[in-house]
Amino acid sequence: MLCSVCDSATVLFGEATVLARHQAVFLRCPKCGTLALENPHWLSEAYSQAITSSDLGLVARNLELSRIVKVLIRLLFNPAGRFLDYAGGYGLLVRLMRDAGFDFYWHDPYCTNLFASQFRQSTAGDERFELVTAFEMLEHLELPVQAFDRMFSFSDNMLCTTLLLPEPAPKPQEWWYYGLEHGQHITFYTRRSLELIAERFGRRFYTNGSGMHLFSTQQHSQLLFGLLARHKVARLLAPWLGRPSLLQADFTRATGLTLDRRNS
Repeated sequence: MLCSVCDSATVLFGEATVLARHQAVFLRCPKCGTLALENPHWLSEAYSQAITSSDLGLVARNLELSRIVKVLIRLLFNPAGRFLDYAGGYGLLVRLMRDAGFDFYWHDPYCTNLFASQFRQSTAGDERFELVTAFEMLEHLELPVQAFDRMFSFSDNMLCTTLLLPEPAPKPQEWWYYGLEHGQHITFYTRRSLELIAERFGRRFYTNGSGMHLFSTQQHSQLLFGLLARHKVARLLAPWLGRPSLLQADFTRATGLTLDRRNS
């Protein structure tokens, strides 16, 4: 099997049981360090629910991410632009960002949009987006290069989260992020993996060194990005970087009524 990032030949890394019944083979690329599961034939079973029931941190994660995204957009991008949350799940982040005054839209062919149903990518028009966000999605990709190509068709800039593979890489039973209990995580990246993807698509690569990464055609300070893309910093800055909320306009768009928040 060839590496899904750099096309180099991979080597056997280990084996484990996925979903308590399927034998999984882990292959690693000696060149870029990418680790992937060979022939994940269990995916249809793993995605019987689009979002696994073990993802108990979904709400807390979206609240934290919304603060970081607000800070990064206000300080590094055009806050008056339009934004796309790719693989947006239930639409919670889109709703949070619109409530915070940012014109966000949702894209996800596999999940039901519960919180931002009127703000799909298809309703945003033909213009490209200032920034695409893709949170906790890269580790789900069997063909990451093709997915990046799709996301970059929407924007020059992409902000994503995925935990970088530790070094030395933990064995399959030694790292919770492998997600053996749900079987949805099938590709794991090193910093070098993501740098190679950035080079392939003519982007600059920035990272906070752990889980948040930016691909951009723009030049930014690596030090500044690494600082801003942290939860503690975002909690301090986010309250000072708000914009007029879109909640009133979105409510009127959905119902034709005026939202009287004094009585809510």
